Order: sequence, then C-alpha cells, then structure tokens
Amino acid sequence: MITTVTLNAALDIIYQIPSLQMNHVHRVPGLTLPGGKGVNAARVIRQLGEPVTAAGFAAGYNGQKMQHLLARAQVDCQFTEADGETRLAITILEQQEQTQTELIEPGPLVTAVQIEQLCRTLETLARQSDWVLFSGSLPQGCPEELYAQLIGIAHDCGARTALDSSGAALHHGIGAAPDLIKPNAQEACDWAGIATGGLPPSPEQLRQALTAMLDHGSTMATISLGADGAVAAERETGRFYRIRVPELQITSALGSGDAMAAGMVTAASRGGSFVDMLRLGSSCGSACALQPAAGMIDLDDVQRIGTQIQITPEA
Repeated sequence: MITTVTLNAALDIIYQIPSLQMNHVHRVPGLTLPGGKGVNAARVIRQLGEPVTAAGFAAGYNGQKMQHLLARAQVDCQFTEADGETRLAITILEQQEQTQTELIEPGPLVTAVQIEQLCRTLETLARQSDWVLFSGSLPQGCPEELYAQLIGIAHDCGARTALDSSGAALHHGIGAAPDLIKPNAQEACDWAGIATGGLPPSPEQLRQALTAMLDHGSTMATISLGADGAVAAERETGRFYRIRVPELQITSALGSGDAMAAGMVTAASRGGSFVDMLRLGSSCGSACALQPAAGMIDLDDVQRIGTQIQITPEA
C-alpha cells in the first residue's frame, strides 16, 4: 500500500470559460474535486490500480466534502480533523488566451494536539505502507520542520518516503533524507541557493541541485521541468538522467507534478527500477496535462505517452 500525506489539503473548484471579461457575470458549470498535492497524487495512484490511503489534515464542511469525494473515488481516508475550514482552491481556465488563474485560500489552523494525533495515525499507516508520499505546503500552526519529523516517523516504521514540497518545508524536509525528492526547477534552485537571474536554470545548475540533494542523504532526486520533461539522479548508480516527453496539446498543467510523483512511487512500490519510476512518473505527469483537472489521468494516455518518453543517461 501507498500512503499520501497532505498537510494543507483543498477542495478544488475548476471553471473553464471561453473568455474572461472583467466586471462581467459569467454563468458557467464548475467542477468540484478533492485537492491538494498529496490528494491529487492519491487519486492518480488509485487510477493506476494501487491501494492508497490519503492522510493529513481536514477541517470543517469543506474537509468533509473533500473526504466524501475521495471515498467516491475509492481512496481510503485517514485525515486528522483541524480547526476552521479546509481551503478552497479556485482555478479559472480561460480558453481564448489559454490562461490559468488560481485563487487559493490559506487553509485551516492546526494545533499541537492535532499534530500529535496525525503523528499517531502516520505510525499506523507507515507500518502498512511500502511508500509514504509527503506533498504540498504547511497550514497555519505547523512548524517548518514538521515534514522532517514525519519522514523520520515513517522511516522508523519501515516505510520508504518521498517529498514534494517547497520553501522552508522542503529545506527542513530534505534534512531528514527522504528516499526520493521531487521539486520543480525553481523550488530546487531556491533550496540549493542557486541564483538563476530569473532565467530557466542551465543544465549545470540543475545537476548542481541534484547533487546537493543526494549529498543530503536522499537516494533519488528528480527535478520536473514541465513540458521540457525532467532531470534526475540516483545515488546507488551515480548516474544522471535526462527525461524528454513528447510534445502534447496541453489542456492544463494543474497537478502534473503531483501526477509525476504518484507515478514514481507507484512504480517503486511495484518493485521497478529508477528508470521505471522515471518513465511511469513522466507518463502520468504528461497524461494529467491533457485533463482539465488535477489528479486525473487516462490510462490509455499513460500507456501511449510512456512509449514515446526518452530517458538518456548522462555522464
């Protein structure tokens, strides 16, 4: 089994409109889905046919609805109740200009007692899990080192761990040496203190960031590059990899990184090699970009894209 932990889950509301006009009323259908990075990953893992439990914090009516929608998607829920309301994350996909506008609330307030409850839940789940995937931002009240604490608990209970976060949460989490780290390019360079001057990082800068992650104790590191694919490194073999994905007509990039993380831990849970992880992860990330909502894939797309992905070892 795989467990995902989403400390700042969300209820996603997605609107697709032909043209966004300011100071106008738009009457459009909306799509409501459970959200947050780890929640998105859990839904992808389940669509891949693997048993998965989604954990983290949930609050109020929005949290109840999120869990109800997850249950309908056959994802088991083991969330810890927090104060306030699970945040709303509203996305407006404007078709004419192909823009994506996001309005995201801050999330609930978490207490020390609730953090302790989450830790006890994680102990139970980690003993039953091959992998635990920690994803996303921290809600109010969580210490910056919470991911590091949770990764340590999961390791002590025999599970392997993956981390997909940013900022201070990523900085402290990497210190606990998760088995897999999967930031995007900006998150990786920010963590490694690499100044890009507002430009995309160079191959040398990306390699520098990958090396730094492995030097901190992780065994695998992947940096997602959106439509440009990814770069990755594995400590056991000492190899670096360049992953190239086919050119696609993207509907929305929302949640593609979450789908990539889901595919990677799924392949690992099945006993696959690092290259297998990179192929399934990249296939899921690209397949998600063909959908209007995060956490959604078409298995035919995953299979088709997987045959077109190029994974090249680099010296």
